[in-house]
Amino acid sequence: NRSSRNPEGTQRQQQPTATLDQPAMSRAVDAQQEPTEGRRFYSPDRPEGLAFPTSYRALYDLPTSPECLFEEDKFRQTRTWGENLTFYTGVSYLAGATSGALVGLRRAAAEAERGESAKLRINRALNQSGSVGRAFGNRFGIVAMLFAGTESFVRDQRDGADDWVNTVAAGASAGALYRIASGPRSMIVAGILGGVLSGAAVAGKPMLQRFAPKLSARLDYLR
Repeated sequence: NRSSRNPEGTQRQQQPTATLDQPAMSRAVDAQQEPTEGRRFYSPDRPEGLAFPTSYRALYDLPTSPECLFEEDKFRQTRTWGENLTFYTGVSYLAGATSGALVGLRRAAAEAERGESAKLRINRALNQSGSVGRAFGNRFGIVAMLFAGTESFVRDQRDGADDWVNTVAAGASAGALYRIASGPRSMIVAGILGGVLSGAAVAGKPMLQRFAPKLSARLDYLR
């Protein structure tokens, strides 16, 4: 009888079955287990009933909201002054450079003469687009930097209030500061123009929410 001759061999064949069933199942984590508050357990596609080992849970245990380094950042509803400065300046410079490049292309097309080679026309278009685009981008970026700085300052002076007053005051201040080197009259006109444009943007927000709700929601998210 082989089982009586080699009892140790029988034990060796049964040990792997025990190690695969009991310890593995004891270390497994059920995917249907309720996660803690503020977190969710990501469950990728897999055969039904398959459980993850405990060591894998950290890979699939995800938060339901952005995690913040400091506790007070959770309750912040607006961007910081540094984020405002970076966002407004970058977006405005990009918009100014793009619009300036289009204006430069139009100028290059208007200055083109008959009989010119394609190489000369392309060279003129690139030069005009680059020079006008840089000029427009710098102007837009400076105005946006002044706007972001004054808006953050006004909001800080009003104990964190965030409403249309900050926007209008920032627009008027940015326009006045941008033209301060041109004299008092130009500064006043630019300040009034900046305040009016900012107020028009605030007043047009309800209409944007009505006729373009998706675009309005995206703008609110960026803010």
